[in-house]
Amino acid sequence: MISLIKKKGVNPQTREEIYFPQWTRVSTVTETQLSKRMARGSTFSVGEINGVFADFPQSIIDELLNGNAVSIDGLGTFKLKVSGKSQKDKKLVTSAGAKITVLFDPAAELTSRLNDEKEFRFVEVPTPEGQQDADEGGDTPAPSGDDTPTPTPDPSGGGDDGGDTPTPSPSGDDED
Repeated sequence: MISLIKKKGVNPQTREEIYFPQWTRVSTVTETQLSKRMARGSTFSVGEINGVFADFPQSIIDELLNGNAVSIDGLGTFKLKVSGKSQKDKKLVTSAGAKITVLFDPAAELTSRLNDEKEFRFVEVPTPEGQQDADEGGDTPAPSGDDTPTPTPDPSGGGDDGGDTPTPSPSGDDED
């Protein structure tokens, strides 16, 4: 189930106060927790899955360094973007000023499955004073049923996707 908060902002066109849905991170699942979950549905041990996870980042780095994009079915593609200062003379372009950014392009299947999700829950996030915003309403997160704890939601993990809602400007009395 996807957890959302009702984020307060300002409509940039009308300057009216608005609320819009925003994803919020409930917790961060560790490699070990994910390995345990994956092991329950397979013949691999938690240790074997942890071993794959341990080698996974370096394998992606090696392939990117070799000039390859890395595509993982159902997940997406990792690729590099290099930026740097433009020069009028070709000889002045060097790697010293280059900045490398890793890009991730999610697979259509991943995006589609998340967009098809119809179960949302609105969670309350404490205001800076430590009190609940009465306007927010919503459900408190329910235990998930597995051995992964469900801590207080973290409002820093979300963002709206720019859909039909105008991109709001944060207001001074926001939850963050």
